[in-house]
Amino acid sequence: MKTDNSDYLRYGMLIPLALLLASFVTGCLSYSNAKQIIAEDLNDAMLALANENSGLWTRQDTIAALRQMHETTHKPIIYQASDVNFRNSALKDEAYFTLSLIDKKNALPEIHGNRIHAWHAASRFASDTIMLIPECAPDGVAVQLQGFVHCSMASVFAASDQTLPGVLLSLSILSTAAMFVWRRKENGLAAVSAEANPLDGVKLTPMQRQFAQMLLDAPGMRVDKATLCSTLWGNKSNAEESLYTLVRRTKTALAAANIEIICNRGDSYELRISG
Repeated sequence: MKTDNSDYLRYGMLIPLALLLASFVTGCLSYSNAKQIIAEDLNDAMLALANENSGLWTRQDTIAALRQMHETTHKPIIYQASDVNFRNSALKDEAYFTLSLIDKKNALPEIHGNRIHAWHAASRFASDTIMLIPECAPDGVAVQLQGFVHCSMASVFAASDQTLPGVLLSLSILSTAAMFVWRRKENGLAAVSAEANPLDGVKLTPMQRQFAQMLLDAPGMRVDKATLCSTLWGNKSNAEESLYTLVRRTKTALAAANIEIICNRGDSYELRISG
């Protein structure tokens, strides 16, 4: 039985491990889904911004201004997103859009500076790009619009739905605690069962051992004569005489182990173990 319980405990530990793994996997999926939602939100906001301002940004005076600023700064114009509508309003403080001139024939930047450094972009989500083509563009240029939003791992995690991973993690912790409680209980029972039997090492006949064990297992280590006689000999007519003989011989055998059998007014027998 002890081996079986140990096996149950060993295999039972697979339950919290499986729940922990499921929590990790669902948490990663939820995190990835949150990133996708942020990217889609950024794209939708960029499309709305382009539709609203395409007429303004493709005017000849705007293109001329973009060209002059690019030639001066070699960087794209940054448009802050404070007035852009996002489904996640927290993105307003972190998002921005860039405007730059490109060659619409080969999509290569005509004016340098509209590229974001790799280390800078790594911590940002980048939207798709939109080319706004002016009606009159003899030099073949277009206005390129692209959105970026800065999101730390903590902010993406906070935006993700971690309800299911949290439930699975809680179940994993609870099941682990239950396994440890069960293990302590099993160890306690094993320690109790491992305690030395006072009768171990005492040379007794099978009948003497059965008699002494009945006294040892009884409440207060006391059993009445009638119970002893019926258990040991059934309906035997001279059971009391046999009990008297058995008690006398068992007393002698137990004396060496400091165990004494006491007769209580002839009605019951009691086992007393000296320290």
